[in-house]
Amino acid sequence: MRQLTNIELQEIRKAIMRKEITSAEILMEVYDHYISHLEEFPEDKFNEQLFELEQKFTYAYCHALQFRFNKEAKEDIHKTQWLVIRKYFCTSRWLYLVGILAIVYYISSQARNEQEYTLLLLSPMILLFVSNIVFGIQNRRKLRPLKKAFKGIGIPINSSLASPISERLSLPVLMAQVFIYLPKLIFTNIDLTPYLSAGAGMVTIVLILYTLSLLEVWKLKSKTAMV
Repeated sequence: MRQLTNIELQEIRKAIMRKEITSAEILMEVYDHYISHLEEFPEDKFNEQLFELEQKFTYAYCHALQFRFNKEAKEDIHKTQWLVIRKYFCTSRWLYLVGILAIVYYISSQARNEQEYTLLLLSPMILLFVSNIVFGIQNRRKLRPLKKAFKGIGIPINSSLASPISERLSLPVLMAQVFIYLPKLIFTNIDLTPYLSAGAGMVTIVLILYTLSLLEVWKLKSKTAMV
């Protein structure tokens, strides 16, 4: 096994850039495969082996890999978050869950008007908003070396695992708007004040569990992925 020269590495990157891969994970996988394969051959066999790799890793093949990985990444994030949420209802975490329920119930019972209920709902959303900012910064930092290596590719390079996490970090903000304003539009002739405390408390608990589970998913995936 030999060390590839800078010129050879540049030729590899040029070949891969023509495939227009946007998934950071697939891009890195293809790049690593090219390097590990070509390191096993002498310098005079480089062009021949690079040509053979190009016959296998065609534009269509790479995009098929990317499409499948993007789909699997979304499913993986969904399954992982659901498993984390289920753990909150296990005996090992029952005290943790009861603590959250007790705190939210107490705060919601003390609220007296719509503004206070809105502030209650805002607490987990603020955590989501801050987490989304930190997540974006960390994701860009992890992608920086790869983007630098493939500078000039002309298309955005994003983590396939980061995208579904970022979407899930933003989704509750939109959902909260629905919970707040939709009842007012539908039940125009009904006084919802007696139900605001229970409704706000329930939504807040769901948002807190959702947020904590998603942060745990991020923590788990950050150990092995570019998120």
